Amino acid sequence: MVSENLLRLVRLAQRLLPPLIAAVVVAFELALLPYRHQDMTLWLRLGFYGLVGPLVTYAVLEWIAQEVLEKVRAERALEEANRRLQAAGRIFREALKSQNLEEATGRLAQALQETLGYGVALEVEGVRAGEECGGLRVELPGLRGFLEACSEAPDRVFLEVLAHEVAGALQSVVARSRDFLTLYEVDQALKAEANLDRLLEGLLERIRAWAEAQGGGVLLLDEEGFLVPRVVRDLDLPGHPFLPEGPWRGALEGPIFVARDTLALPLRARETVGVLVLRGQGLSRRIPFLSFLASQVALAVRNAQAYLRAEELAINEERTRIAREIHDGLAQSLAFMALKLDLAERLLAKDQEAALKALREVKDALRAQIREVRRSIFALRPIDLERYGFLESVRRYAQAFAEQAGFRVLLSLPERVGLSQASELVLFRVLQEALTNAAKHGKPTRVEVVLEPLGERGARLTVRDNGKGFQSPEAAGLGGFGLTQMRERVEARGGRFLVRSEPGKGTEVVAEVPY
Repeated sequence: MVSENLLRLVRLAQRLLPPLIAAVVVAFELALLPYRHQDMTLWLRLGFYGLVGPLVTYAVLEWIAQEVLEKVRAERALEEANRRLQAAGRIFREALKSQNLEEATGRLAQALQETLGYGVALEVEGVRAGEECGGLRVELPGLRGFLEACSEAPDRVFLEVLAHEVAGALQSVVARSRDFLTLYEVDQALKAEANLDRLLEGLLERIRAWAEAQGGGVLLLDEEGFLVPRVVRDLDLPGHPFLPEGPWRGALEGPIFVARDTLALPLRARETVGVLVLRGQGLSRRIPFLSFLASQVALAVRNAQAYLRAEELAINEERTRIAREIHDGLAQSLAFMALKLDLAERLLAKDQEAALKALREVKDALRAQIREVRRSIFALRPIDLERYGFLESVRRYAQAFAEQAGFRVLLSLPERVGLSQASELVLFRVLQEALTNAAKHGKPTRVEVVLEPLGERGARLTVRDNGKGFQSPEAAGLGGFGLTQMRERVEARGGRFLVRSEPGKGTEVVAEVPY
């Protein structure tokens, strides 16, 4: 540092200049002694210049040295202040970079050690970084832990200030980790539960735990604009649908306190679907993150409602398909049998052989229709995917259907496949439709069912038979209500659907869906 170097030069001059000045004065006077008379003025000059001059010089240099020393002290104090500011700044920078408490503790301990220039030990909530050295230890306010300085003469006041900074930074890391954990739990709940009421119960409990709320509830808007309580816990709310009047009307537009300690937030996903209500202290400072969680709840509600509408649409489509099958199959066969019976009745007296032939045709048609009705009834049987799981349901259904239809089935299933419930349902419907069409149109003796994961892309279901095959899907009656519906469902999930077939070489149905 420049000031310290200057101080060293002044001190050196202070030691050297006074004796040097005195020596020069004595030498000068002695050199002029032969040319002067020896009297009292000689000793006076020697005493004055040889003593006063060096003393004045020493005093002036001492004054300069004191000024430089003050400057050095000021620079050192400024440097220490900058070092402390840098330590505080690095604390928050390292905390922002950290993903969890363990990483934050290690980063802060290393940053403090590098900035302060001596060893530092840090312990927070049982997580320790740095080696304990028996130095000065200060507690971290608001946390279970301490900051220890491994220095001979640490500044306790500065360490206490530093401990407050460290505690604040680590508390922000803990809060951020808690937010991430809540988001993860909410995301897992959205994936794991299909029942809307159970899903809302799980989400409400997680949100209550995060917000430290004493009570909460989820109210949804019905088709007539009434608020309907769906899930309410430890909260005084009407148990019946009610019009959102007064503060509740404002709650549909934005966060609002409908009572002194009761916060209502809109469940909005494009449009408002309901209200999330929480009762507790300090909710106002948690509104931003609560609003985000409310939007996740709204998405769950919208998805569940869309799923129910899709199920209703699928039921209507199935009813339409059954009506067409009855009209095109069973009804026409019954009409055919009625005509044959009328013909047999008229021929019975005239041509018994022709009458018996007509009766045999009626009998064969009746048996075929009985098999078709049994197959249709089996296809309509509900399969409990939640109870058995997707893979076991595929195995059970394929084996039971093959037994009913009279062909052999070969199954190739993985140990697990990580599909969402919506994608599992789509593949299961494709399996049902493909097996039904194979039995009805292909008349195979063997059907292969292969389900395979596609890495991170999704899964592929292949249903391959050795039946009659066909030239085009429309020619085999598969272009209308059959696999066309399955194609739409698969493509709606962002997947790929195709049918391969040749006359006499069987049919292959392939459906791929994403995770």
